[in-house]
Amino acid sequence: MTDVVLLGNQIGKLRVGDKLINRLGLGTNRITDTDEARSLLKKAVELGVNFIDTAHTYRDGASETTIGKTLAPYPENLVIATKGGMQGASPEQLRADLEDSLQRLKTSCIDLYQLHRVDPSVPLETTISTMKQFKDEGKIRYIGLSEVTVAQIEQAQRIVPIVSVQNEYNLVKRQYEAVLDYCTEQGIVFIPWFPLGGLRGDTAQVNALTEKLAQKYNAIPQQIALSWLLARSPMMLPIPGTLSIEHLQSNLEAASIELSEEDYQSLYQA
Repeated sequence: MTDVVLLGNQIGKLRVGDKLINRLGLGTNRITDTDEARSLLKKAVELGVNFIDTAHTYRDGASETTIGKTLAPYPENLVIATKGGMQGASPEQLRADLEDSLQRLKTSCIDLYQLHRVDPSVPLETTISTMKQFKDEGKIRYIGLSEVTVAQIEQAQRIVPIVSVQNEYNLVKRQYEAVLDYCTEQGIVFIPWFPLGGLRGDTAQVNALTEKLAQKYNAIPQQIALSWLLARSPMMLPIPGTLSIEHLQSNLEAASIELSEEDYQSLYQA
């Protein structure tokens, strides 16, 4: 396994505020406080992963707690991103979520704090203004959004800079093409959640094509899917989740696969 840091020229890097990160992160929605999970987190950082994504609601807080117990105090180049507001985005709820996350992650300031979902019962201006207040208080450094439209990003940007957007996107789920294109144009990091979706029988055509290309590139379909995402936009930051060090290494090896333009387009049009 080649250290992903050494593959920076192939996968490129992205800037989250003043932090430069490699374009393959780790999603932790299944992480709990086990020996295996702690070993996985340590191995990911050892291999050069310097963006770890979690959320207040993941495993009822166990994901954040495990990250805090395992990795804090955090290396200077490691970005820990979390999310709040899944169960409501009123100022009071967001404040409660944030304080929980700070305690669990064992930090006084979260690098990237993302709105997990827009709350239809709370004006977006109120929600974003609350998050800006957290930033002004020094409790978060940067602000991101999740499952949003271009109009909502623009609305939020009028209040505070938005550095990232986390929407569902993969080979099959393409409903946010316009959002991805907007983020690419604006220099906003796009974090596709469920990046390996579509490889579990959703679409026979995609499955057959990724299998064919996997054979061509001496890879596996999951690596082809990640390689395609990396090629889709220079602002793309996939965060495949896993509980296995073997799968972690396999995911990172996708960085060394460079699809031809023809193969990239065949997947894009599938």
